[in-house]
Amino acid sequence: MGWFRSAPGDGPADVRVRAAFVSVLRSRDRRAAGGGVLLSRSRLLTCAHVVNDALGRELLSTDHPTGAEIAVSFPEQAVPVRRLARPVLWMPPRRADGNAGPVPRGALEWAGDLAVLELSEPSPPGAAARPWTDMYEGQTVRAWHGGGQRATFVDVLVKACDSRIAYVDGALTGAAIGPGYSGGPLWSADQEAMVGLVAAHVRPSPGPFSAQQVVRRSWCIPWQAVRAELERAGVKGLWEAAGEHGDAEHGPGVADPRAHHFTEPLAALLGDPAVRTDHARRLAEQCGLGCPTDGSWPSIDELATVLAVHPRGLATLAESLAPQLTSPAGRTALDELVLLGAASGAARLLSYGEYRRLVDRLAPLVRADPGLLPRAAADALKYHHLPPPLQSGRVSVETLDEAVCALEQLNDSAPVPLGTPRVPALLRLVEYVAVCVPGTDRDGLHAWSGRVAKRLGIHDSALYERRADAVAWAGARRSTAARAVVSLSRWGADAEDRYACALWRGRPDGSAARVAAGEDRPRTPAEVAQVVRDTVHGLNPDQDDGVPLVEVVVDRDGLQIPVDEWNGMFPDEMMPRRLGEDFHVVLRCPELRRRSRSGEQDLVRRWNARGAGEALVVDERITKEKLRQLLMKHLRCSRVVLHGGREQRAEMLTYSLAMGVPVVLWDREATGHQDAGRLAAVDPDGPLDELPERVRCFRLDAYADPADLPTRPALVWEDADRRLPSELWLADPSERTEER
Repeated sequence: MGWFRSAPGDGPADVRVRAAFVSVLRSRDRRAAGGGVLLSRSRLLTCAHVVNDALGRELLSTDHPTGAEIAVSFPEQAVPVRRLARPVLWMPPRRADGNAGPVPRGALEWAGDLAVLELSEPSPPGAAARPWTDMYEGQTVRAWHGGGQRATFVDVLVKACDSRIAYVDGALTGAAIGPGYSGGPLWSADQEAMVGLVAAHVRPSPGPFSAQQVVRRSWCIPWQAVRAELERAGVKGLWEAAGEHGDAEHGPGVADPRAHHFTEPLAALLGDPAVRTDHARRLAEQCGLGCPTDGSWPSIDELATVLAVHPRGLATLAESLAPQLTSPAGRTALDELVLLGAASGAARLLSYGEYRRLVDRLAPLVRADPGLLPRAAADALKYHHLPPPLQSGRVSVETLDEAVCALEQLNDSAPVPLGTPRVPALLRLVEYVAVCVPGTDRDGLHAWSGRVAKRLGIHDSALYERRADAVAWAGARRSTAARAVVSLSRWGADAEDRYACALWRGRPDGSAARVAAGEDRPRTPAEVAQVVRDTVHGLNPDQDDGVPLVEVVVDRDGLQIPVDEWNGMFPDEMMPRRLGEDFHVVLRCPELRRRSRSGEQDLVRRWNARGAGEALVVDERITKEKLRQLLMKHLRCSRVVLHGGREQRAEMLTYSLAMGVPVVLWDREATGHQDAGRLAAVDPDGPLDELPERVRCFRLDAYADPADLPTRPALVWEDADRRLPSELWLADPSERTEER
């Protein structure tokens, strides 16, 4: 037994087992698909069908999820901690009768159904593997829902068990095992060990079972079956590290091969055993480890192993050492230790204390404004590929840990004084967030970044330069209108109500940053509206008129899609609200300009002349050829109002956009020229820059009383000063749809 020891499990049995509990989250909504359990500090066990559910696949799919990343959460942490994990061992569901092939539809039980996932970084402090033992008939065991809430515990009795499968029954009082429990551990308080995994609830079905015969019965995979599957796969070592003895006597773990990198600078910094012991005790406390009180001290190798195994250990030790270093040689040794930690991949940027203080300061800010961090990151880190937690436009308290951990891995690319450390991207982002919040919060964030910068040896001038950049950005941000760009196309010819959707968030300089929106799968109109709302929520709330602009980029077939009428309610909203009520929803169609040799030049010329002249109204007297002649004569005509039937309007719209007309207005519901007067309330000849707001207000009235106001105005608004993302020029949206 080494000097560092795992903290004793002196809490209730539930607390001890729940330290090993992991929630496996669905990619589509970040809710629990099921549970999992730690096998070691970096690997966890769950059911294969839970992984399938998390990835949006068929539950009993046998295909290996190669390259997939699954989000998992450790619910027992003070702030739920998230990690990414990838499958390293896949034992898909298979027939229970030993025959080859997939599980038959309607089968009550099956074999296999296990997956081992590897975490992107070790599990957080306090999370630890626990011992396993065999399951047998007559045991009372406890399970929890995959979300990990303590109130979801279920006590069940093992009624039948063999080397392959076990059936458990629940009492008629209390909670029952149901959807979302799969993959979670079954804990035996008597044996103080885990004895298996929940696999499925037995549902009443035609045949030998009925609702009266099957009451609260589920089936599980006993530990002896799990162990046999792992041994059959030749990976016994995966569970031996956690062991059938657990972690309690293994201290910080076996020596990590990266540990030897740290021994030389550690010897220079902590050669005195008394000083080493003092800092080691503080480190053990922060890492959740125990240590002796008999006057002994840890060896340099033991200390190096702790730094290699605990990702925040090195920064925590540096935080303890930095204030006491008075000589240049000591500072140099500490800088070398920090650099070695970063290069080895074993160390996080922040200490446990720095991390907790930052999360504590940011949590109430993101709770009040989920778009704050993505909004600041889009400009503070504009030359970085933002990590996934910051790409969606919303960072919640639940995803805050994942965002901070991802940012710790990035560095600011701006110059620093010669010979001084680079400024971490996280510190730059904190400076940008600080200028967006009130005085007390701002001062607290500035103080936090100042302490971390001093601990890292960052030159004062480098930090103050980032602070000045943030102040300048805040000034420019307040005068910039909010904008989101949505690329929309039908998913396929046979999917009229399913769409491919990609999003970008507008930057103050007119460019746009890509937002991860899951464009690799079809979405319903409601889902598109929801993801648009999520993105717009992350935009600058201080724009001039208070109404964000949503530009929907479509091909010519998509110009009639009623995007403004789509509703995407948040779960806690009481009133349905269409996108056209809250935003300036306009259309853009660069595809048609690309079909004209001078389309782009025509657009710029007409847009620059938008303040002069009246709208060209296309009524029953104007044919396609006449419209072409008029637009050729009036090269500065910037807006066209279309009337007539649907087919005629579509032809006129194509001509107008191909010839670079930036603003086109029409009524989607008009059946002929007799309906022309219905657009009068929008005042097409009024001030052009106010037209999107007039259309929004008209839509509000039309949505409220569709019988009296059947008009549905559609507006193309090709702002030549607002650049579309370059990706939208690589191919026509229609071509991308056809490829699917």
